[in-house]
Amino acid sequence: MPMEEAGYYETLVARNDLSTPWFKRKIRERVAAVTALLLTGKERVLEVGCAEGELGREIKGRFAVTYDGVELSQDSALARHKLDQVFQTPASKVEAAPYQLIVSFHVLEHIARPEQELAAWARLLSADGRVLVEVPNQAGHPLLASDHNAEHLHQFTPASLNLLLARCGFTCDALSAGHYESPVYSDSLRLVARLQPTAESREQALLQRFRERIGGPFLVYGIGGDYLNYLAPLAGSLDIRALLDSSEAKWGQHMGNHVVSAYDPQVHAELPIVICSIRYAADIRQHLLTLGITAQRIIGLDSIYEDA
Repeated sequence: MPMEEAGYYETLVARNDLSTPWFKRKIRERVAAVTALLLTGKERVLEVGCAEGELGREIKGRFAVTYDGVELSQDSALARHKLDQVFQTPASKVEAAPYQLIVSFHVLEHIARPEQELAAWARLLSADGRVLVEVPNQAGHPLLASDHNAEHLHQFTPASLNLLLARCGFTCDALSAGHYESPVYSDSLRLVARLQPTAESREQALLQRFRERIGGPFLVYGIGGDYLNYLAPLAGSLDIRALLDSSEAKWGQHMGNHVVSAYDPQVHAELPIVICSIRYAADIRQHLLTLGITAQRIIGLDSIYEDA
């Protein structure tokens, strides 16, 4: 029966020999990997390709998680005795509440259309959740140039795995090699990723930073490339009262709803001033201080964009 034909994996049973040293080693390493991603120990976890459920059993023995599995093979019958819920159906057909963590070890290389699989994971993942995926690193062993396992439809490299996840809407947090699955797959890639934020959510987060840092209406000083790149796209949603610059050549230029002008202490006094330049921030700050503007009123663009 062709590997990609529907029903092939449903016929399989006893995919793992739980008594072998290599099985115990990989479970031990996977427990450590999953544990490192549990922030509260009470998360909802989904393992895609949970086999007989041994990894989930180990995790549930340590944490108060809800641990569900997806398993097409007959091993799902064993997994049901160890996990909270087991779906004997592809992830694309699973209907469940969002999971904070989705893990999948040596599954993606078996799937003919991994983009569809990852779309299902994205649908099942909470907005702040993460995925942990492991696949063979190319052939999976440094002495093998190619993987001839008939069940393996893809060979991944670090670059191709990262690109696949990125195309499917994920952002890579960590990517490493050298992870152990078995004696013949002793070199595996392990990637941790999260959903890419939407353009709208990124903009809202950035606007919130401006509001938290500034607190109300403000002035912008330094109308150049940094203003056009980093502030002008947000200007319609910010309470900007004036655009200011020291260059006479820029005075009178129209920028959206504002006209660039010089600083006037009679008009612009008291409002915070955002220096809209990264490269010349120190020079502009010094200039503003010489104009009699207090340091407390001056806010650098870098302090808004830089991670807290």
